[in-house]
Amino acid sequence: MCTGNICRSPYAQLALQHGLDKVRPGVFEVSSAGTHALIGNPVDPSSAQILTARGISSGEFAARQISERILGEIDFVLPLEVTHRKAVLSYSPRHLKRAFTLKEFARLLDAADERESWTTRLAGLPSVEERWAALPAHLARERGLTRVPDGADDIADPYRQSQEVFDRMAAEVDEAIERIVAFEAQFN
Repeated sequence: MCTGNICRSPYAQLALQHGLDKVRPGVFEVSSAGTHALIGNPVDPSSAQILTARGISSGEFAARQISERILGEIDFVLPLEVTHRKAVLSYSPRHLKRAFTLKEFARLLDAADERESWTTRLAGLPSVEERWAALPAHLARERGLTRVPDGADDIADPYRQSQEVFDRMAAEVDEAIERIVAFEAQFN
């Protein structure tokens, strides 16, 4: 989730879906929305260019506005800024332990793994659904143990900026996605 749902969040949605599909084809459904969405708009050409270069199609994407209905269908919310996380919680307080910025989610996965490996933590939970249902409790504890400076978990909005800024955004998103996909891949 981001502001307009045309630059960062569709990039993250499509790249994360692509990565998870490589590990667990057809198991995960990744979607996105915006806090002030440019409803119906396609992916920004600068984000689309990066996706295309990576073999990921963005042609079917259309921006949409966050709503209680959309949140009602979602297990985890991974906004691109802390302010977007706060917006999610204003719509759906029940997502308190299931809303993390994308970078925070990846960071907490790694930090928790350093304390005790995920394969040990989640031993006895063989299905994807069981593993991901157990994550919020583990990550909520980790959130209390791990602090970062304000803004460290945000990914800057590249809207109406140069391709270089879009490339930096994509690199930050890709780094977090690699860590999330690696988390799931370890259970092969």
